Amino acid sequence: MALIEELEVVSLDVQHLQGALSLSQEAGWNQTVEDWTMMLESGQGIGLIDAGKGLVASALTLPYGSEFGWISMVLVTRSHRQQGLATKLLNMCIEKLEESGRVPVLDATPDGERVYRPLGFDPHFSLTRWQIDDARKVDLGNRSQDPAAIDSGGMEQVFALDRDYFGGDRSAIIAHLVERGHGFSYLTDDRTGFVLGRNGRVATQIGPLFASSPEAAITLLRAALAKISGPVFVDAGDHQSSFVAILKEFGFQVQRPFLRMAKNRKLPFGRKENLYAMAGPELG
Repeated sequence: MALIEELEVVSLDVQHLQGALSLSQEAGWNQTVEDWTMMLESGQGIGLIDAGKGLVASALTLPYGSEFGWISMVLVTRSHRQQGLATKLLNMCIEKLEESGRVPVLDATPDGERVYRPLGFDPHFSLTRWQIDDARKVDLGNRSQDPAAIDSGGMEQVFALDRDYFGGDRSAIIAHLVERGHGFSYLTDDRTGFVLGRNGRVATQIGPLFASSPEAAITLLRAALAKISGPVFVDAGDHQSSFVAILKEFGFQVQRPFLRMAKNRKLPFGRKENLYAMAGPELG
């Protein structure tokens, strides 16, 4: 096993896709080749190469407008852990964002939180990943007419809502998710909320889901679930009690908690009251 000083730092691109996918698969994460491609096209990936083993560690920064950027996909293969590789890449991501004038933001697991707090990351709000093994088991009851599917005419409204509710500009990510929605990308009739999603390696991820009221959020959730079979993940804000109650009623179980954190900034981004389900910890 090469020492950290012997590893080559590289900018990740399409030639590293299989190595990156192997890292996320080894960790049991949900990303697909399409996810990695989307993130590398929208942001900047950093990797560490061991001449004998290929890509052994990764990290990503996603600039979301001029104010902040996302840190994600900090991964180290099992044989190279406990050497400080993750910390090295994390610090490189922080430096890259701060040099561009952006605040680093991320969704932390409990283990990650213990790393990020000493680095100056402040909590914003907590969220929980809820999962169900098959969406077809959900009793959706008597649903009213589904909201309108998002088409080209609704894209600018979705971009504007995401910028307002989420707090940053990630239009390229949103456009990609709409394309991958497979029939469950919806915009509410009053055009104040929407739901997107994507098929992952392990489960379909529903999110982002933003709305102007709990009732609208639940309508969007029902519409999306009606189009999905197989396992589903929903990363829901813990502050949305009515929405969380419906997930429990539908049979979703808790998988893991996350904490949204921003470095040296306690003020929130976006509109927390409109955030119901996130796009996943890798996207925000």
